[in-house]
Amino acid sequence: MKGLWICADERPKKTGFYDFHKTIVLHGTASVRIQACADTRYQLRVNNTLVCEGPCQGSEYVRYYETVQIPQEILRDGENDLWVRVLYMGENQFISVYRESRPALWLRGEVEDADGKWEFRSDRTWEILRDDATGTHYCPGIHISVAPFEDHAAFPHLTPVPVREMYETDEDRSCFNIFGLRELYPLAPRPIPDMRTHEKRDLRILRKGDGFIELDTGRYTTAKVSIRCHGKNGGNVRIVYAECMAQKQPDGSLIKEIRDDENGVFADTCVWDTLQTNGGETAFSPFWYRAFRYMRIEYDDPTFVLDEASYADYFYPVDHIGNFVCSDETYNEMWKISENTVKCCMHEIYVDCPFYEQQQYDMDSALEALFTYRMTGDTRMQKKCITDMAHSQLPDGMLQANYPSVGMQVIPNFSLFWIFMLRDYLLYTGDDAFVRQHTGTMDKILEGFHATENEQGLLSPTPYWHFVDWVPGWHVGVPAGGWDEPLTVSNLMYAAALGAGAWIARAVGRPHLSGEYLERQQTVNQNTVLHCYDTEKGLFRNTPTRAEYSEHTTLWAILSGAVSGNEASALMDRTRNTADVARCTFSMNHYMFRALEMSNRYDALADRLMDGWRQMMDLHCTSWCETPGNCRSECHGWSSAPLYELSAMYLGIQPETPGFASVIIRPHRNGLRFAKGTVPTPQGPIHVEWTVEKDTLTLDATLPVGVSATVLLPDHAPFRTKDHRLHIVSHLTTQK
Repeated sequence: MKGLWICADERPKKTGFYDFHKTIVLHGTASVRIQACADTRYQLRVNNTLVCEGPCQGSEYVRYYETVQIPQEILRDGENDLWVRVLYMGENQFISVYRESRPALWLRGEVEDADGKWEFRSDRTWEILRDDATGTHYCPGIHISVAPFEDHAAFPHLTPVPVREMYETDEDRSCFNIFGLRELYPLAPRPIPDMRTHEKRDLRILRKGDGFIELDTGRYTTAKVSIRCHGKNGGNVRIVYAECMAQKQPDGSLIKEIRDDENGVFADTCVWDTLQTNGGETAFSPFWYRAFRYMRIEYDDPTFVLDEASYADYFYPVDHIGNFVCSDETYNEMWKISENTVKCCMHEIYVDCPFYEQQQYDMDSALEALFTYRMTGDTRMQKKCITDMAHSQLPDGMLQANYPSVGMQVIPNFSLFWIFMLRDYLLYTGDDAFVRQHTGTMDKILEGFHATENEQGLLSPTPYWHFVDWVPGWHVGVPAGGWDEPLTVSNLMYAAALGAGAWIARAVGRPHLSGEYLERQQTVNQNTVLHCYDTEKGLFRNTPTRAEYSEHTTLWAILSGAVSGNEASALMDRTRNTADVARCTFSMNHYMFRALEMSNRYDALADRLMDGWRQMMDLHCTSWCETPGNCRSECHGWSSAPLYELSAMYLGIQPETPGFASVIIRPHRNGLRFAKGTVPTPQGPIHVEWTVEKDTLTLDATLPVGVSATVLLPDHAPFRTKDHRLHIVSHLTTQK
């Protein structure tokens, strides 16, 4: 049976909820399988039990549908109620989901019961009810990429709306007709698993006062919230969510210091839902997840009673194959906080921050994807992210800075991070067929940059946002002069992306393209050294003419190959020891770690770079902040660099060839007495444990069958092996 789109026969002028309803009759024990999609978001309930929600966020070129097998225990012999609650989004709201002009539903069901096999679908036999008792709002300081917050009246007010049949779908032809015309909603199966809603937990009551109750989850989370309460008819309740506690200063301003200070106040920016009590029990659960650690329930009714305040963690279903434990409890806690941060930023898309924006940015996602490889062997999320962003490419080659989005934002450097993400995907998965499909997108990005080169062979400024990092003193994250002349760091990033593109092209069998990229990389590096290197200072300037410097130019000079070997080591040391150099914040620290690694300064300097995360732990953060200091966002995925360092560098496992066909084992001890853990790979998990006793390092490892390893241990000759189990003893002459 072909699916059929139906819609409410009205064009809403604002965001609102619509309930689509149908009753089906089953006889005896039944099997029911349903596929569903909607405009804009939906929740499917069968006999009042939530069984599915979606559609998975995609792009303007694809609308994903979900497939769910209804659990037999919730089906009845006789009448069964199907309720699909649809949130239809108005203009310029929740911009990471796509919408047309009407609330719509596409649903198809397959049944096998005592009557045999039969099918049903969305059609004019359904009823549609507009929920006029539920409104929505946005809170100050929250971006329109976040789902709206809700306002619930005391009693239901459902208004019947005529049903309109729109059109039958043709998935066999990928939703195109014989003339190549695309249907309004181009359907495709959901490419990632459903989000996981964990078991409910009660919030801990922190304190009570006149007209309020404050509660604590114990850590930052993204969760489905449930509230049950009693109160008078028409009592007003506001449920406020906060990321952390803050401390009020004498001038009335708020500063974030100890994040769980029970004598503190809710941080500046809060979000809230509202409801009215009805004289009996009132139950509330918002349609979309909420990001928070603290909750305050405010009420104006002295008879108000809170019966339940609970939450259920809501993330992408990570299997946690990757793990890490070592002799330093600080690092163990860093691993846990990093995992929590990535999960809170990992839903149907990678989000930069779950509280303020919920946008899938290219740069943020490249880092979050890389960190995810260290947690789980499931790489479907990274593959979807790469595909999403490829769909955003503009005629000049740039990708949109965040996507999916009904708006448009362009940050040129972020397109280069998509290339780094594509390289990482190939390295970690070995999926060269998928990557080869995207080499055209990659080439168009690099050609887009090439087209902006000026007479010096440097990239000219564009009309877009040339964000680099949230460095204090850099206006909107751009080094001074970056709007008027070439940015050194952008040229070096471009050279590094050409190098990554060359590696990709060679790996997927396009050697001529690889050679072209390598030649261009060399030219860009030479031009950048010629015009941007300050020979007197021994550092790269931020622009060709301004005597201002940053760690960013140094690290990208190393990563691009503009400097290497002893010269790279010396450049890194000069940069770290020079006072008037702008320092990287958390968004760039992963790349600083890589530059330390490439300049042979990792063992000397990496542990100092961890101080920023130690400081957050001293402030009792349970997720990593966007920036150091009195930051905006308390949960930013790009700040989870310790996850990679502890797994790839301290434990010491890195892919040597695509798909972990061969690996490098090279642990960096950095004062640890032992470390052990697991790294997920397409070949199977790799287990490593190493210990240091006096002057002896002992390493044990289990490799998937057929995987070869290059082992690099201190004071031990490098060697290569295909052994399934390794036991190596190295006698140390140094105690680093």
